[in-house]
Amino acid sequence: MSTSIAELLPSISALSHADKFRLVQLVLAQLAQENDVEVEEIQQSAAPFDPHLFFGVTHQPKQAIDDYLASTREGWC
Repeated sequence: MSTSIAELLPSISALSHADKFRLVQLVLAQLAQENDVEVEEIQQSAAPFDPHLFFGVTHQPKQAIDDYLASTREGWC
């Protein structure tokens, strides 16, 4: 039996932001696999993303944020 999106939404809404991002990654990987799209695994950086580091962006030097974003984009198409 297939589950509808409407049935899934309450469960998805209850997830943390990190879990929602992980869900999106898993769904995209599954879609790519179903369509025989070659997907390059993005290596995780030594330290996982911690959104608390960027809370109140004005407290972080812009260069630190730019460096982080540049390092996470390496390997993107």
